[in-house]
Amino acid sequence: MPASTQGLDSTAAVRTKIYLFFLPVAAYAALFAWIKLDLPAQENLYEKYSLLVIASWLLLCWAGLLLPRWVPFRAVEGGIFWGTALLMVLNIYYNLLSVAEESLWPSSVWIAMVFVLAYFVFEPRTAWRVSLGIFTAFGVAGILALAPQVTAGAPIDSNAVLQLYISQLCYLVFFRLLILAKEHALQAQIKAIQLYQLAHTDPLTGVANRRSIIEAMHRALEHHNKTKEPLSLVLLDLDHFKQVNDQYGHETGDKVLVHVARLMRQNLRQGDYVGRWGGEEFVLLLPSTSLQEAQELCHRLRQLLAENSLESLRPISASFGIASAIPGDTPDQLVSRADAAMYLSKQAGGNRIEVVG
Repeated sequence: MPASTQGLDSTAAVRTKIYLFFLPVAAYAALFAWIKLDLPAQENLYEKYSLLVIASWLLLCWAGLLLPRWVPFRAVEGGIFWGTALLMVLNIYYNLLSVAEESLWPSSVWIAMVFVLAYFVFEPRTAWRVSLGIFTAFGVAGILALAPQVTAGAPIDSNAVLQLYISQLCYLVFFRLLILAKEHALQAQIKAIQLYQLAHTDPLTGVANRRSIIEAMHRALEHHNKTKEPLSLVLLDLDHFKQVNDQYGHETGDKVLVHVARLMRQNLRQGDYVGRWGGEEFVLLLPSTSLQEAQELCHRLRQLLAENSLESLRPISASFGIASAIPGDTPDQLVSRADAAMYLSKQAGGNRIEVVG
C-alpha cells in the first residue's frame, strides 16, 4: 500500500487506484474537448482556458498520487474534490452570466457529479454538509451572475434556470436519501450478524455453543448418510476443574476455559468444529475422520493441554470420549455414545481417551 494511504480508512487504497485510472482519462477528455471545440479561439476567458486549467490540475493531482512520500493522500484527494467543486461553481456563474445571450451550456449536465464525488471522498454526514455548502455556493454564483441582467431587463430563460437549480437540489437530496437507505440496510445486516453470533457462540470462550454444534451435527450426519464418509464426535471434560474453581476462584476457572478453547481452535483442522457443551465440557465434531484419526487427534490435544498450562496452575488434563457415527444416527444417539466413552475415561482416573465404535 502506498505510504500516503497507510493509517487511513480501509478504502483509501481502492480510491487511490480509481483516481490513478480516472484522472488521466478525465484530463485527456478535457484536452481533447478543448482542442476539438476550438476553445482557444473563444473570447470568453472561462471558455478559453477552463478545460486547459482543469486538465493540468487533474494531471498535477495524478502526479501527486505517484509521489506518496512527498504528497499526502488526503491533500491530493482534497485537491481533486475542491478543484472540481470550484470548476462547477465557476461553470454555473459564467453559464448564467451569458444566459440571456446563450442557452444553458451542455456542460451543465455534469454539475451534479460534485455531489457524487463528495460522498466518495468524505464520510456521509460530512459529505451532506459539504454538498449543502456547495449548493449554497451555486445559489450565490447564480445571484451574482443574474442580478445585473435582471436589473438591465435582459431576456432570461427563467424556466431553464429554475430547472437547473431544481435538478441540482433533487440530485442533492436523492444522493443523501440513497446513502441513508444504504446505511440503514448495513446496520440491519450488522445487527442480524451480531444476533446470530450471540445465538450460536459461547459468550465466555468464543467457540460454538451447544445449539450451534447440534445444528452442525444435523448437517454432518445428513452428509454422512449420503456419502458414507466417516464422522467422529469427541466429548472431553477437564479433569479436577472443580478444584481449580475452589482453590483459585471462578475467574481463574474462566481463564482456563478460555485458554483451552483457544488451544483447540488453533490446532484443529479446517472444517472441524469445536464447541462448549456446558460447564467444563467441550465437544469436537470431526467430519471425514475415522476413529483412528480421531484418537490420534485427541492424543495430540492431550499433549498440547499438558504442555500449555496456565502459570501457577497444575498441568491441564482432560477425559476424552470418542464415538463414530453409524448410518441412521441422530445427534442424541451420537452424543450419548461419546458421553458413555467419556464417562469410562473419567471412571478410569481421567487424562485418558476411550472409544466407542
